[in-house]
Amino acid sequence: MSRRGLVKSSFVLFVLSILWGIAVCPEILRACLECNQGSGGDVKLEDVESRVSRLERRLRAMEQPVWEIRGWSGDWELCAEGPCKCLPETKSISCWRQELIDVPPTQLVPQDTLKIDLGSNELSALHRDTFQDLIHLRDLDLSNNMIEHLPLSIFYSLHSVTHLKLSKNLLRDLHQSQLLRMRNLQILDLSSNKLVNLPDGLFITNTVLYLLDVSSNRIASLPSGIFYGLRDLEDLLFAKNHLAYLDVDVLKDLVSLKCIRLEENRLRDIPVGLLDSQINLVELNLRDNRLVSLPASLFSQLERLTSLDLSSNLISKMDRDAFRGLTALRELRLGRNHIKAFPKGIFLRTPSLQHLVLYANAIEVLDDGDFQGLENLTSLFLHSNRIRYLQADVLKDTPNLKKLQLEGNHLQYLPGRFLDSVPIIQQLRLARNPWHCDCQTAYLSMWLRKMYLSRVNGSTNGRGNFWESGAGAVCRGPGTLGGKLVAELSFYDLCEGQWASMKGLAPRIPVDVLG
Repeated sequence: MSRRGLVKSSFVLFVLSILWGIAVCPEILRACLECNQGSGGDVKLEDVESRVSRLERRLRAMEQPVWEIRGWSGDWELCAEGPCKCLPETKSISCWRQELIDVPPTQLVPQDTLKIDLGSNELSALHRDTFQDLIHLRDLDLSNNMIEHLPLSIFYSLHSVTHLKLSKNLLRDLHQSQLLRMRNLQILDLSSNKLVNLPDGLFITNTVLYLLDVSSNRIASLPSGIFYGLRDLEDLLFAKNHLAYLDVDVLKDLVSLKCIRLEENRLRDIPVGLLDSQINLVELNLRDNRLVSLPASLFSQLERLTSLDLSSNLISKMDRDAFRGLTALRELRLGRNHIKAFPKGIFLRTPSLQHLVLYANAIEVLDDGDFQGLENLTSLFLHSNRIRYLQADVLKDTPNLKKLQLEGNHLQYLPGRFLDSVPIIQQLRLARNPWHCDCQTAYLSMWLRKMYLSRVNGSTNGRGNFWESGAGAVCRGPGTLGGKLVAELSFYDLCEGQWASMKGLAPRIPVDVLG
């Protein structure tokens, strides 16, 4: 059969299905009319298949059994006779992990039920009357099933529901009126489905919603007014979608947001002004997107932000004022980007920063003043870069540093005084560098030996870990020194035969550890 013939045959089946649906249920007719609204004269095979599939899901929902719901005295005793677990003291019903393919028709559901758990079953469809008249229900869990379609009116009786969990299903779309009567909804979990969009107006009546999880779907864009009215929303979880663009006004109404998670999307830029209303934001995660630059004033209104994750992007350019306004920021993650250098003074805007992650970038040189403004920094991660040179006073602006990771770079030696600026450092990582063990390495060797001795003296058992104290620094050469720990080499091992080059070195080496 030709492609055109197949299209015509499929379309005939589609029309016949509609005609059958008209006789059975007017809702099917309305749904089909919505599918065809605005379509042109040309019919594509993909469109026909999509419409037939959608109609099939609706018909399957109509065929589902319905359990009995009633409000008689003694119903909770009868409820316990069904396959699900009934707890009259909490007015809850648990059908969790019962291997249910359908809602059990033998299960009696009292009308005053407050909680229903249908999670972790094999439900693929639900009848529109499954929750009819459960006006007291507060908590509904439908997670971890195989539900592909939700009838439009399935939640129309659930005026009191505050928690709705629909995660880990196969939902492809939602009607814009799906949640219309759920005015008390506070937590909505739609994560791990197959949603490709969110219809404009979906949350128009859910004004007390404070947590929305739509992560792990296939959503590529958002209507600019999708979050209109959600002024109480505190957590917006949108990770692992296909978002490539955000309208500058899409978050405008979300004035109470404390957490935004947008990691693992396809965002190329964040428009300046997008975050201007988020004055209460504490956590922002943009990890694993496609951002290439950080413009000025992007985060200028986020004075309460404490955690910012920008790792695993393509960032190579940062404006000097990119972090302006981040006075409360404590953790900044910029690992796995394309950063080669920092604009001078960029960290003057982040005086509270404690953890700075810069691993796996393209940094080659660190100059004095690069970390200016980071007096409270305690952890600095610079591993897996291309660093070949460090100026002696580059750490003078980080006196409270306790953890420094420099492994996996191109360092051959550390300049004298380099570690003198961090007197309370507790962890140092120097492995996987090509350390050239001659007189220029004497400063590092003596410093490491002193650290080892201080740990031995401070240990209750009088022992210390020489590898740990040696920070994993191993000589690449020259000659027989190759393969030896830098920390185990004495001043004389490193400088024998090089006395002529010792001018200016002696003052930088502690006299008490020269042996």
